[in-house]
Order: sequence, then C-alpha cells, then structure tokens
Amino acid sequence: MHPIFDADALLLLAITIASKRKPATLDEVVVGLAMVQPKLPAETRLLEAFARLSRHGLIAARDGGYTLCAAAEKIMMAVPKKKEFAEQAFCLKAKLAEFEAEPSEAAVQPEAADLTTAIAAWQASLPPPTKTEKFEQRKLEQRGPGAARRFGASTGFGKPGGPRSPRKRY
Repeated sequence: MHPIFDADALLLLAITIASKRKPATLDEVVVGLAMVQPKLPAETRLLEAFARLSRHGLIAARDGGYTLCAAAEKIMMAVPKKKEFAEQAFCLKAKLAEFEAEPSEAAVQPEAADLTTAIAAWQASLPPPTKTEKFEQRKLEQRGPGAARRFGASTGFGKPGGPRSPRKRY
C-alpha cells in the first residue's frame, strides 16, 4: 500500500482500540485517536485516511460503526503490543509498506460534518486548561512564530532549548 501516511497508522491503531467487541462509532474512533496521539491530525487527513484504508480493504463500516477487516487484523497481530504508541505506529507503517493489495473496494468514509461534530464533542469533554498551561501557551504566543521550536520543544542535552550538559569543565 503506497503512499503511507501517519494518519493511516494512527487511524488503524485507534480503530483497533475502539472496536474490541463491537464496531466503533465515530465518537469512539476519535477518543481512540486521542489516546494514541493527543494532538489529532487535521480533519481532511483523517477523511483521506478513512478512504484510503477502506479502499485497500483494511477497514469497513458495519452496524453504524467502523471495524478492522481480516487483512488489517493480520497486520495488527504483527505489531508489538507492549510498546509505546509511537513505536507501534512506526512498526505498523512498516507493515503497511509491506502490504500489497490493489485498491478495489469502494471507499467508506464518514461525512465531514459528522467528523467535525465528533471532534468537537471530544474537545468539549476535555478539562479546562490549568493556569500553568495557559501561562505557558501565552508565553509561547508572545515570543512569536517558531518559539515552540526554539524554547522547550527539545529536551536533549546539547540541543537548543535543552538543559546544559551536567559535565563540569576545569
């Protein structure tokens, strides 16, 4: 399956989480996406991922929800379960690269308005930001564009914005 996008792997992981016992509704898929990655992909990327995965026979719409097909379940069996979500997504993208199937089935994707409503319902269910989060956000906004990259985005030693090396120089 080519090309493979991050949204494809995230959507497969989210549907796997959300549809354990029954097909997952769109709201459940959005909650699963938020569990995998708190910053959701853009709505257009999600709609394209739904269409791409369903055309290749990996997801299907059943009983008012979305579920994995047999090919996707076989791929998900090869993904390590006890890894972080980022590592699982990386392994899943590798498995999707190996997956060979011609797009044959009709694309199944939710309506854009339904996806927007599901994302808005998820955002409304989140707790309000704390004072510290508001302060950090305001501080980044005041520094201008690219401030997140310059200040606080990296945490490694020797990188801009990271802590200094603990090694003393004599």
